[in-house]
Amino acid sequence: MENIERNSSLGIILIIFTLLFTAQSHAIEKLRIIGEDSFPPFNYYLSEGKHVPRGFTVELVKLILKDIGINKETNIELLPWARALKVIENEANVLILDIVRNPSREELYKWVGPIAQREIWLYKLISRKDIQVNSLEDVKHYMVGVMRGSSSSDKLIKNGFKEGDNLAFVTRKNQNINKIIRGRIDFVTFSPVELAWRLKLLTPNVDIDNFEATQLLSGEYQYYFALSKKTSDETVILLQNALDKVKDDGRYQALWQKYMK
Repeated sequence: MENIERNSSLGIILIIFTLLFTAQSHAIEKLRIIGEDSFPPFNYYLSEGKHVPRGFTVELVKLILKDIGINKETNIELLPWARALKVIENEANVLILDIVRNPSREELYKWVGPIAQREIWLYKLISRKDIQVNSLEDVKHYMVGVMRGSSSSDKLIKNGFKEGDNLAFVTRKNQNINKIIRGRIDFVTFSPVELAWRLKLLTPNVDIDNFEATQLLSGEYQYYFALSKKTSDETVILLQNALDKVKDDGRYQALWQKYMK
């Protein structure tokens, strides 16, 4: 009789475990994964018309999902940044790639990470000898190009920059590179690795030695995966554990070397 009860208990435990695993996998399968369509080397399309997502976080999230047991082809959508933010704020079960975790966003999403360090600099053309700045306050005398809705634009606005006076918004970051080369703006905001990649992907290429980092705009935050608030806590924990494993076993470092060095 005891053996029957024991076997029955084990069977119930096995069923519960199977249901929990199935529920977790099902939740992950339903995730809509999105990112910015032009954010090299993190996520980007190699060229217009070829909609094959590439980049560090694209490969990283695929590794994580594979470890969790989602072996089917991962569908990743890369969208204009403003549209990506609207999607994650208005839909359930959405994961957005490489977003800055800062106080203004803390309660908007659920977080998995960190996935990368972040430093944003104000750059000018090295040929612009007429521009001499020693502080962020000095930069207010010039025009800064920045993408609307970005954390960099938020930081500049909080420091007293105003649209039309010393702040020019764009919808895509490459527009700022074209504008600064043509002399229509004086500064752009980039991380060193992103600017190097963007210049390398231009046709024709532009040498990063043409640019000078003048002021550190932000270095206190990191990039994370963010999930919409209605995503289950179980899914968030599952993703965080998988990310930690990828970091611990060396695959994260190998991927970092591939894209960042």
